Amino acid sequence: MTIVQYTRTTGRQLTYVIRADDRGWYSVHLGDKEMLRGRDGLAAGGRHRSPNKRKAVGAIHEAKLAIESLREMSEV
Repeated sequence: MTIVQYTRTTGRQLTYVIRADDRGWYSVHLGDKEMLRGRDGLAAGGRHRSPNKRKAVGAIHEAKLAIESLREMSEV
């Protein structure tokens, strides 16, 4: 599991924690609260049981895009 901290460039500029695994799944946390879960769309195709670091990097990128657009999240 890869853990990365990311700060928004706009809005309240809160720092989020992104947790991504080698299968392309990610979760975004703000403090102790889980804000969002998702999966990198490019990791969805192909062999699901073959983890690699590219899927983790793609999941982190997808989570950063979700944080910047605040899709399905509120900054409370």
